[in-house]
Amino acid sequence: MSTASEVEIGGKLEKQKNLERKTVKEWIKYIQEKIRNNSDYDSVYEEYKIFLENKLKENPKNVEVICQLAAVYNELNYQWEKIYKLLNEFIKKYENELTNEEKSRIYTNLGFYYDDQRDGSKRAIRTLRKAIAFNPNNSKAYYGLGADYYGANKYDKSEEMYKRACELEDNPIYKFEYANLLMVNGKYREAKIILEELIKKDFEFGKEDFAKIKYSYIANKIQLRKFENIENEINELMLETVNKDDFFVEEFAELYYLVGSYEKSRKIYSKFKIQDYQFPAWWLRFYFYSLKQLNEIEKLQENFKIVLKIKDEEIESIKNGEFLTECTESYKKEEIREIKRQIKNLKAEYEKILKTDYKPEVKIYPKFLYDCFLIDCPRHQKVNEIKSV
Repeated sequence: MSTASEVEIGGKLEKQKNLERKTVKEWIKYIQEKIRNNSDYDSVYEEYKIFLENKLKENPKNVEVICQLAAVYNELNYQWEKIYKLLNEFIKKYENELTNEEKSRIYTNLGFYYDDQRDGSKRAIRTLRKAIAFNPNNSKAYYGLGADYYGANKYDKSEEMYKRACELEDNPIYKFEYANLLMVNGKYREAKIILEELIKKDFEFGKEDFAKIKYSYIANKIQLRKFENIENEINELMLETVNKDDFFVEEFAELYYLVGSYEKSRKIYSKFKIQDYQFPAWWLRFYFYSLKQLNEIEKLQENFKIVLKIKDEEIESIKNGEFLTECTESYKKEEIREIKRQIKNLKAEYEKILKTDYKPEVKIYPKFLYDCFLIDCPRHQKVNEIKSV
């Protein structure tokens, strides 16, 4: 076990080594080593920031340095306004001296920062389109636009952008996202070609990422009604991903439901506690249908009664002041109307399942990998592509 003095000496040696790093490439290499080793790297970013600020004083027009500095601000508590100001003022100041490729690079980075949640920010989309205007061969900008258009529910546009990114760069993640958008847009046969190629390349992906590819591959086969060996594939994937953050057990219940394995879908759904859900859970209709297919009618009716009881209790708790106590009377009345609307819809769904051949439709949403398209990203940048500045 290290003594306090040994730790102090180690810290001093570390700072000395940091001072010896003379280029961006050396710093990026060092940061990525720290990340791989799960080491504390916040202090390293602070040191790197000082290095970059000094470099910028030496050459205020250095695009790589300004973009790296913005990335460091991002790492140090997401200093968004500082980043926007830094990059926008740099473009404005040196607009006549920057090449089109340099402008495209900066705008791509800005587009990333404007919408880090990839939820379809109009500002991010405008900025990434600027990046493409300055450099039509900027694959990262196209990829970013694909993600943003998807977040904005503009699926045709998203597909178009992902396709162009794939044409410009042979990147397996770009191909996967493109295949996902083809699935979203109902182009399952086109998606099949890409997914069949990727499913043979597990060596190009981490284990968790490859599990997402397998999920899309299985889901696409189901859409094409290719059920041969499909249940075994679902079983294997479920075993691989159980208790993983990127997968939910109900997603596997949906897959079993879609291939007609109602015993397995029922088994999963029956573990959920209906009373834990404030609103009628979206999975109830699939559970009810599975019960009907297994001829467990009494169980179906029993669960339906439980749901109705829960919804009636919600209404009473609002009326007697136990729930929504801080809300206005008009809001409470609106909430009661909403619950009654839910009850009406659920009753209609229940009656259709029980008395007709109606089968509730499942919409499967693909799992995206979301590759980082920040051009100057200390975490992901390829060291051999960095200029030594």
